[in-house]
Amino acid sequence: MKKIIPVFVIGVLVLSGLGAATFTPTISFKLSISMKNESTSVLFSSQPTQIEKDGFVEIEMNGATTQLLEQNKPVLPIYVKTYQIPFGSTNIQVTCSPHDIDTMTLIKEVIPTRIAPLSETIEQTVYVKDYSVYGSAAFYPDSWSSYDLGAGRNENDQQVTFVKVVCYPVRYSPLNNQVDYAGGFEISVKYTAPTTPPKTLDTSYDMVVIAPSDFQSSLQPLIDEKNTKGVKTTFKSVGDILNEYSGYDPPEQVKYFIKYAYDTWGIKYVMFVGGLKSHIYANDKDTSSAGYTDWWVPVRYVNMPMVDGTVADEGCISDLYYGCLYNATGGFDTWDSSGDGIYANWGKAGSKRDYIDMYPEVYIARLPCTTVSEVNVVVNKILTYESTGPAAKPWYNTFIGIGGKTFANYSGKPDGEYCCDLAYNYMKNVIPDLKQIKCYSTNRDTGGLTPTPKDITKSITQGAGFVDFEGHGSAYAWNTIWFDGSYPVDWCGGVNVYYFPLINNQDKLPVVVVGGCHNGIYNITFLGTLLDKSEGNGRYFCAVPSPMCFSWGLVVKSHGGAIASTGDTGFGQSDVNNPNTLSAGLEVNFFWEIGNNSVTNLANAHSQAITKYINEHTIHQSDAFCITNWQLFGDPSLKLGGYSS
Repeated sequence: MKKIIPVFVIGVLVLSGLGAATFTPTISFKLSISMKNESTSVLFSSQPTQIEKDGFVEIEMNGATTQLLEQNKPVLPIYVKTYQIPFGSTNIQVTCSPHDIDTMTLIKEVIPTRIAPLSETIEQTVYVKDYSVYGSAAFYPDSWSSYDLGAGRNENDQQVTFVKVVCYPVRYSPLNNQVDYAGGFEISVKYTAPTTPPKTLDTSYDMVVIAPSDFQSSLQPLIDEKNTKGVKTTFKSVGDILNEYSGYDPPEQVKYFIKYAYDTWGIKYVMFVGGLKSHIYANDKDTSSAGYTDWWVPVRYVNMPMVDGTVADEGCISDLYYGCLYNATGGFDTWDSSGDGIYANWGKAGSKRDYIDMYPEVYIARLPCTTVSEVNVVVNKILTYESTGPAAKPWYNTFIGIGGKTFANYSGKPDGEYCCDLAYNYMKNVIPDLKQIKCYSTNRDTGGLTPTPKDITKSITQGAGFVDFEGHGSAYAWNTIWFDGSYPVDWCGGVNVYYFPLINNQDKLPVVVVGGCHNGIYNITFLGTLLDKSEGNGRYFCAVPSPMCFSWGLVVKSHGGAIASTGDTGFGQSDVNNPNTLSAGLEVNFFWEIGNNSVTNLANAHSQAITKYINEHTIHQSDAFCITNWQLFGDPSLKLGGYSS
């Protein structure tokens, strides 16, 4: 049955009533009266196909770019197209017209999305169907398209407005057991562009180091060396910021300073140096949204319960908050659009949802040091690492993948190993002679390296440029399941912070990407985890007492460890049937940015991985949860491989 759908306007954003100073205090825009137009024709070469799986059908469509993934709702193919238009554009008009509509009868129900935590301690769920969708004849989704706007820094260091258009080529009516599908779409984006060119960010300073004054003298050699290397760097103490800038709370005061530094100096990076003031015990939270009294540098907690139905983090730290300065209207993005003092709320009971822009303008990383001696350790590691280039580091051309079966097999491999291989293949684009070391569960019966304490510590000790862990985690440990095993009993062994003394790689320091729950939860202390609820399911999700989290422990370790790392400050999440989504999608994007997008600095890979993810997916609560709690530990301006002489 053919249908014809007329062209319709998705929406119009009218900003013409906003003054020029709304966008940024240092730039004035003069609006042009002429409209700009960008358009795309999307054609799908064939009708959808049905593939039976686990008592359902999966719907696939050639030409789709990704999948619609909402917990317990049908998984459907979608097409996402993101446009970049000048920041400050007004009268944004988006139209999207489906054509050649037809109908298909299904042989079974469409498989529901099954998002699960990457936890060592949380039982995985079976398929659950959202009755509001599966019990209805209404089409899901309820329209053929949607769009989102955001503002941030693009890959060319320009501040732009992102216009993301999402086409839903397949819409499902469960009670009618059918889908309607489109043969294509016509997309048009019209806008009034400012007459001035886009802001190019290349002025007074590249980086600001924010730390307590107690750490300044230890940081000065690094600041001096950064300036020598052409990374124009300055220092600002937390005390001075809190005295000079206003805000709702200390994290917002710090964010307002970062906005000033971005608008006035054109900074690209912020390096926070400072975590909790004690490894023994500290009160890490002053409010539901902030920690500052017992912190050297304040932290922002977001309020996004994990979409799981059985468990929810009480709130995760997000340094991304500090880097997201503007929204698409040109206004300061507080992350508290409801104004109730509960920041980045999405799904917290009894509170209004906040609409936040997660595109960063400034790239943030943190070294959550507790003592001056820890500052000295990381400063010396960075200075040594950057003092020579890749040619002087033969070990740099090594990639270590560590994984097993996180949830299931995918494309003929355990899903964790699949993600590691994907990351390695991206990295080979920039390092053609890259050597791959596989600590894989599938090596168990062949005598190869496996994800066990002995093999993991031995492999890292040999030195590597990059390490990718893909599996499960807790605050102090990482682990995975054997390729033929079952969750949650058949663990390989993994590694935890108490094995770190066995890692003796000295100056052969890798960048380590860690996929797993809570590996980056840097608000823990020894007594805090000791007194926490048993079985690792309390506030800190740490089954064994630990003074620091897994990811930060690798970076702050002396005589080896890592030069930088990533980790989740809350649950990592994944779609059980598609491993390259959610948390793992961000982690794989990190390597894609280096291998495919010519990224050469640490935080560029991290922040642009986030931008890439947002631009290519629909963002639901689970996505926002993963994006906001993905933490970067290290020097954001770090030159990957170091500087060649």
